[in-house]
Amino acid sequence: MYIIFSRKKLITIGLLTGFLGIAVGCGLALSSYAGTFFDDDVLSVIVDAGHGLPDGGAVGAGGTVEQEINLAIAKKLSEVLEAKGIKVIMTRSDEYGIWEDKDASIREKKLEDMHSRLKIMKKSDADLFLSIHMNSYKNSSASGLRIFYASKFEEIKPLAENIQIRMSDISGAKMNVVKTADSKLFLMKNPPLPSILVECGFLSNPSEEKRLNDEDYQARLAWAIADAVEKYYINP
Repeated sequence: MYIIFSRKKLITIGLLTGFLGIAVGCGLALSSYAGTFFDDDVLSVIVDAGHGLPDGGAVGAGGTVEQEINLAIAKKLSEVLEAKGIKVIMTRSDEYGIWEDKDASIREKKLEDMHSRLKIMKKSDADLFLSIHMNSYKNSSASGLRIFYASKFEEIKPLAENIQIRMSDISGAKMNVVKTADSKLFLMKNPPLPSILVECGFLSNPSEEKRLNDEDYQARLAWAIADAVEKYYINP
């Protein structure tokens, strides 16, 4: 059987390999930073791919389903973080949300999903929760990054700002806002650990939707987030 890689796939593999090589070469001497202390001297991060079937999230101008892009970037982010020596816990690793009752309604499954993610946060003893999402707006010209952090952990704001800066630097994405999360967001309302929600772009914007579907672009976003986390906690 012949395995044929497209040029785009080769570029993506090369990009990720390069990023991972850089990450592996980074020193792992941990230090306390921003008043954070780590168990067993290993930084632990929960990477949350937002949504999950039957809740696909936003649908792009060209039909892109949010949960798919969230998962793609979350997986790449997990790979880069692990290469940096950071422990990663993923809330989901496939297209489905976190629920067990197959006979439940979509609303019930979504509710169970949210509580399942909160349970992971409470039991994990992790140092940081990173939730990956996409954005959508009725005006298709809206674009760029939006980063939100849990108001309960105001000290995490510098990290949220650094994530936005690094994502913009490496991807060229427009910087829009870094602010506390709306209290209506279940997982950000009163989380048990520092939490940041990263909205990587607008699927409702045709050109941004196209970029977000590109694996090279996804890899750049993932590397930027991981780089900001490393510089904040490990190599300030």
